[in-house]
Formats: sequence, C-alpha cells, structure tokens
Amino acid sequence: MPDHILINLSGEVTDIFAHRFVVKTEAGKILADLGPKGAEQVTLREGDKVTLSGEMKPSELKIHTIEKGHGPKIVIEHKKPQPHHDHHQPHHHPREHEDADPKHALKTAAANGFAIVGSPRRKPKHFEILGKDSAGDFVELHIELDGALRKTRPVGKADPKWAAELRNYS
Repeated sequence: MPDHILINLSGEVTDIFAHRFVVKTEAGKILADLGPKGAEQVTLREGDKVTLSGEMKPSELKIHTIEKGHGPKIVIEHKKPQPHHDHHQPHHHPREHEDADPKHALKTAAANGFAIVGSPRRKPKHFEILGKDSAGDFVELHIELDGALRKTRPVGKADPKWAAELRNYS
C-alpha cells in the first residue's frame, strides 16, 4: 500500500453529499470524507469555513481532524478495513465453506433462466458458472455460496477464461 500524504488545508464548504463534501481552497476544490461516524460528530452547511487535516488519497481527503470556524478541533476516527488474510486474526474453521454445494448455484442459474455450460468453478466466496441466456448469448454468473446470484457479465466467444467450454459449443 503506498504511503499517502498528510495535509492541512482551510477553505469553504461548497457542496455536501452525505459524509463527503467539497471544500474550495486557494489551490482549488478538494473532495473531503468525514466517514459516516464523522458525519454524526460534525454538522456542516454550505458556506461553513473549515480547517482540515488528513490523509490525501487518490480521490479524496480522508479527514483526521476538522475545525468549523474558530470552534474546537474534532478528531475523526476511521475504521481501518480488515485485510482478508490477516495472520493475527483468528482463522475461519476450515470446513466453514467446504460444505458449499455447487447444486445451489446450479439451481439459482436455472431458476434465473440460464442454461449451464460446463461445470461450476469454486472461488473462495462464490461459484462462477458459464451459462447461456434466453437469447443464446454466453454469460458468466457469480453465485454466492448460499445460492444468491451476485452478478452476471457477458462473455464473448473468444473469452480466454472460458476457452475450453466455449470450444465445446462453437
């Protein structure tokens, strides 16, 4: 993970979108993020003068502290996202997802009108299935371990991911 730059800036709030807002500074406009918990701590209005410090990410300033006008400095705490494979966290029981049955995924695909092409591919949190829709087009289905359809994407006849299955149906 690259190091992000810590910055301080002051400006005027011009637009507010839930817990994100735009600050007009001397250098231009910056998108700032309070986070949902931070938005509970600070009530902002367009026109408010603010002084911010935080971590500049590629798309926004993740606010660490905010001052409205000459008010008190408020510290905003952001929860860090949990990594998927943190060796310091307790591991899931190894059998927890072993019991995931591809039959649930196949039933979901059929119930949504897809003809199955080939075998389900097991991923850590879902199955991927190549199917054909009612128009005869190939579609990749992502079906959760519990059988819920997560997403679909069109598959071209030259898609390398599904080359073996597509050869059998050309």
